[in-house]
Amino acid sequence: MKYENAEQFAIDNSSPESDVLAEIRRDTWVNVMYPQMLTDELQGNILQQISLMKKPERILEIGAFTGYSAVCLSKGLTENGIIDSIEINAELETRILKNLKMAGISEKVNLHLGNSLEIIPEQKHNYDLVYMDADKSQYPAYLKLLYPKLNAGGILLVDNVLWGGKMLNMDEQKDKESKGIAEFLNLAPQFPWQQYGIIPMADGLWMGVK
Repeated sequence: MKYENAEQFAIDNSSPESDVLAEIRRDTWVNVMYPQMLTDELQGNILQQISLMKKPERILEIGAFTGYSAVCLSKGLTENGIIDSIEINAELETRILKNLKMAGISEKVNLHLGNSLEIIPEQKHNYDLVYMDADKSQYPAYLKLLYPKLNAGGILLVDNVLWGGKMLNMDEQKDKESKGIAEFLNLAPQFPWQQYGIIPMADGLWMGVK
């Protein structure tokens, strides 16, 4: 953000993080490798608000990590709504399931373990809301698979599109993740969206409405 401490100011003036989300955050930072992959608190708040506004019947999540974002996304699910959540790291399964149970949403989440590029085509449903937060080098491939599965008016959310600020400087875009994000940002406008753009909080959240 433009102003120093603006993000903390925003957190201080937003709905407080729930006890369940706070416990998932604490447990992740204490017990899981690369805890910085966890969804930012302010971004989690925004995910909840988007879900509440959209009231999705079906959500697809690419990259579950420890379940924090799934809990956020579940906030606005309809009574019979379902989340299909994909996680490539099978070692996280027990922790994800524990956290989903703690949040009381176990029956609303189908956890798929494996490669998203293989699992996405297997899904027979279309989605009202999709959250993409997995292998950045595969963002363009994910987009090509996901766009046809978005319902009209569906929302695609894509995390880390600033990639630590590297996307602001072409000279720093040397790793495969940066190149994947750059390709995604060039590719995304070629699809017909009602509106799209980047929310410059945390590590950048791209949002498109089909």
